[in-house]
Amino acid sequence: MCAEYAFRILGPLLVTNGDEPIEISGIRRQKLLAALLLQPNQMVSLDRLVDALWDDNPPASARGQIRICVSGLRRLLRGREDDSVIETHPSCYRIRARDDDLDLFTFERLVAQGRDMVRDNRLERAEELLGSALALWRGPVAAGLDISSLASLVVKLHEDRLTVQEEYFDVALKLGRHQRIIGDLTGFVTENPFRERACAQLMLALYHSGRQADALETFRAVRARFSEDLGIEPAQDLHVLHQSILVGRLASVAPPVSDTPTVPAQRSPGLRYGRPSGVALLPRTSPRAVSGYPLEQLRLENDLLRVERDGLRRMLSLWLDLNASDPGTEACS
Repeated sequence: MCAEYAFRILGPLLVTNGDEPIEISGIRRQKLLAALLLQPNQMVSLDRLVDALWDDNPPASARGQIRICVSGLRRLLRGREDDSVIETHPSCYRIRARDDDLDLFTFERLVAQGRDMVRDNRLERAEELLGSALALWRGPVAAGLDISSLASLVVKLHEDRLTVQEEYFDVALKLGRHQRIIGDLTGFVTENPFRERACAQLMLALYHSGRQADALETFRAVRARFSEDLGIEPAQDLHVLHQSILVGRLASVAPPVSDTPTVPAQRSPGLRYGRPSGVALLPRTSPRAVSGYPLEQLRLENDLLRVERDGLRRMLSLWLDLNASDPGTEACS
């Protein structure tokens, strides 16, 4: 591909040659190009392209019209030596795209690099990379082009974007950017009201910004929304987080992960297993909890409480059985 070409599909379809935009006239040409770009470097069958342009009601001349559209695109997107970025093969077509030619590829590369930085605990660099990846999005995938046959691909990309946005919020929380991201988190939760991870992130950001009442109100609103719209309770993690905020057991400032203290795994009397090794947890009697990985810590705390609850139930059952077999018990009944 000629190096000057750039294709943007993370939003309205946009093609440029250097700094000069290339007009792709005609809705069918635009849909055809978008269908190829959503499957870059892959053989796309003629039948699949027909479905992309006409769904379930293609005209008898559909295949011929596809060939005409491809010919028009090939003339627009020629390389330096009369070579087009669109290859023609028997009953299928393929668009050739390199990493720097397509914003989708750039997004995937930046996300992979950002996740590597998170694993290496280089959080400021991770924040920069994930932020750059998200900045590539200018709206819904192929905005304005309804391609029903490729809806599953579009939905997957949208879900990837939301997941990366939540990962970005996680990094920002670990860096202590609580007040800075409250606005973005609020908008994100408003648009995606049933993403529990983001709801928890908003609660944490509000609490760490000194807004405990707002954090608690956020949980009440989330719980009401789940109950009224879905007829279910939010995830247990959100309930545990709510209780921790209610009693003020989270740290007022989230330290970077590298500064997170660790506490050796402890065994509780009567428990077969202690806490998993290597997990940073403070004793439950401590007035503060390590918040480098708050949701994971709260999940582990909740698991420990559940084990202790089950142990208490077993002890109570044993006590009742012993009393039932005691002759003195019968005399009192």
